[in-house]
Amino acid sequence: MVNALPRVLSLVIGAVLSAGLALVQPPVADAASSTTKQKFIASLVGVAQETQRSFGVPASVSIAQAIEASSWGSSAQVSKGRNYFDTRCSASMTADQFAKLAEAQVGKRYLLGALARTTNPDPAKFDCSELVKWIFARSGNPITDLAASQYNATRKVTGSPKVGDLVFLRNNPARSNGIGHVAVLTKKKSNGDWEIVEARGHSAGVVKTTLSYWKKRPYYAGLRRYSKFALAGRDGVTASAAKTYQVGCVTIGSTKYATFGSMADSFRANATAITRDSAYKRARAAMSSVPRFVDELAKVVQPKKAAAYAASLKSLIATYHLTDYDIVPIKLVLLSGDSGFRVTALQYLLKAAGYSTKITGTYDSGTVSTVKKFQKAKKLEVDGEAGRNTLTALFGTLKAGTSGTRTSALNALLGGLGHAPSRGGDFGSATVSALKSFQADAGRGVTGTVDPNTWAALFMALDSAQPKVSGTAKVGQTLTVNPGDWGPGAVSLSYQWYRGTTPISGATAAEYAVQPADAGLTLAAGVTGTRAGYTVTSRTSAATGKVARLTFSATPVPKVSGTAKVGKTLTAKVAAWKPAPSALSYQWYRESTAIKGATKTTYKLTKSDKGKRITVVVTGAKEGYTSVSERSAKTRAVAG
Repeated sequence: MVNALPRVLSLVIGAVLSAGLALVQPPVADAASSTTKQKFIASLVGVAQETQRSFGVPASVSIAQAIEASSWGSSAQVSKGRNYFDTRCSASMTADQFAKLAEAQVGKRYLLGALARTTNPDPAKFDCSELVKWIFARSGNPITDLAASQYNATRKVTGSPKVGDLVFLRNNPARSNGIGHVAVLTKKKSNGDWEIVEARGHSAGVVKTTLSYWKKRPYYAGLRRYSKFALAGRDGVTASAAKTYQVGCVTIGSTKYATFGSMADSFRANATAITRDSAYKRARAAMSSVPRFVDELAKVVQPKKAAAYAASLKSLIATYHLTDYDIVPIKLVLLSGDSGFRVTALQYLLKAAGYSTKITGTYDSGTVSTVKKFQKAKKLEVDGEAGRNTLTALFGTLKAGTSGTRTSALNALLGGLGHAPSRGGDFGSATVSALKSFQADAGRGVTGTVDPNTWAALFMALDSAQPKVSGTAKVGQTLTVNPGDWGPGAVSLSYQWYRGTTPISGATAAEYAVQPADAGLTLAAGVTGTRAGYTVTSRTSAATGKVARLTFSATPVPKVSGTAKVGKTLTAKVAAWKPAPSALSYQWYRESTAIKGATKTTYKLTKSDKGKRITVVVTGAKEGYTSVSERSAKTRAVAG
C-alpha cells in the first residue's frame, strides 16, 4: 500500500461544484509513476475541498472520480477541455429553468454594446441582443450576436409559439434587414398570452412584458424560431445542472465532451449534477457515508458496470488515503449545563493543553472559566462556549502507543460511541481496535491514527443507544431490534443482522425471521444512523444466545425384515418421520460393532455375521433441527 500523501491544503482553492453525467473510461491504467500520481492528487485537493464546503460532495470521492475519468490527468478531455469527469456535452436546461434564468435578469442595467461572457453566471448589464445571446448560451443553445444577425439565423414561426422563440422590431435603418431590437419568449401565461423578457433601453433596463404588447408595437417584425434551440424534457435532450458551467464542446472520437474554463468549473459541474439532478437522488441520500455514496453514485455513472466502478473508486480512496482530505464540518457547540462523554473529552483536551480543570463530564462554571482562558490565549472569541474554532484549536495528532490526557479524551469519545477502548490514557491495542472500528463505520480511512478530521468526526457522531434484540433465538421465531433513541433531530436508520460476525444477506429490516442456517450460532443486529452534516454512526446489539434447533415430532424406530441367515439380505423399513427429514442415513451393526461399508437400506449377511445379532441405526437430519438416531431391535442370531 502506498504511504499517505502529504496534506496539501494551499493549492488551487477555487470555487466549487462540478457536474455532468460522467461516462467513465475503462479502469485506470497504472502507467503513471508514484511521483506523478502524488502531484496529480495534490493538484486536486484544493478544488475538491472547496467543492465539499459548498456542496457536501466528499473530497475523497471527487478526487477518485477525477483520477478514474482522466487517467491521472492524461486524458484528451483534460488537455482539450479541462474536463476531469468525462462530462458529456448533451445536457441542457428545462423550459422552467430557462424561464427562471431569463426572469432572474429582470431589473439589471441596459448598456448598448454590453459584453456578457458565457462563463459569467451573473452579468451586471445587457443590451437586447446580448441578453438573448447570453441566455441562449447558458442554456446550451449558442446563437450569434446582434439582433439583425439573430433575425437572419432564425425562421418565421408558422404554428404556436414555444419557449425560446424570439420577437423582433424593424426599427434600425442602419441594418440591411432593418432589425434593431430583439426579445425572448419565456413562458405561457394562464390567460393564453406569452411572457417576454427584453433589455428595453437605458431608462427601463431589463423588463418583463407580453407577446400581445409586442404585436401592438410600431415596427413589429414578427415571431421567429432558432432551429437548433432545444430544451431538456423535450426534443430528446437530458437535463443537467452541470450545463451552466460548460463553455462549449469538443469532439473526441465520436463523442462530444463539455469544455470548462478551469479545473474548478469542471469540479463545480460534477458536484452540481450530483447535488441537483434527479438521477442522483439516492446517491445524495447516502452522501454522509463514503462507501454507500460510492455504491449509489456508481449506479448512475456506470449503470452497466456499477460494481466494478464502485470497487475501483474504493480502491483509489483506500490506496491513497483520500479520506484524509475529506472535511468534517463541526456544527456542534458545547454549552454551559451540557453533560456527557463529549464534555468529558473536552475537559481532557483542555487539561492536555495545560489548563487545570476537573474531569466531571458536566459543563460547569469551572469548565466555562477554563474555556474562556483558552480562548483568550488563542485569540478566539471569548464566550466560554466550545464550538468549531475552540474545539479545532484543541485537536492534535495521536498515534498508537502514546498516553496521557489527550488519549483519555479519545477513549472517552470512543467509549461514549459504543466502542470498547483501552482505559484511561492508554492508547493500547484495545483503543487501536476501537478506533479502527469507528473509522470503518464512519467511512473514513482505517488508519488507527487520530488527526484533526478524525477528532471532528468523533465529536460530530450522532447521539445513539446500543440496540436491543427481543424475541426467542430459535429457528422459525422472529426477532426484533429496538434501536433506542437517536439524535439530534430526525436520523435515518438502517439495519443489518449478523450471524456471528458475518452479515446475513438481505436481512436489512428491523425484524428477522430466524433461519435454519442460524441453528447453533449467535445473532446480532447492527443499526446505522445517518443525517446530513453528521458522522455516520453504527451501533451493534449484544449477541443472542446460540440459536436453538427444532426437534422432529415423530422419529419412528426402524424395523428389519428378512431371514437372518448367511447369504440372505436384510432390509431396513422406516415409517414416516415428521417433519420429513432432508436426509436419512443408515448404519448396520454386528452386535455393537459398526459394519464397514454397510450404509444402505439393505445388507447381505456374510460368514462373519454367523452367530451374531444384527441391528440397523437410522439417522434423520434436517437443517435447523437436532439430528436424531433410532436403532432397530436385534435380529435373532444369524444362522450358518
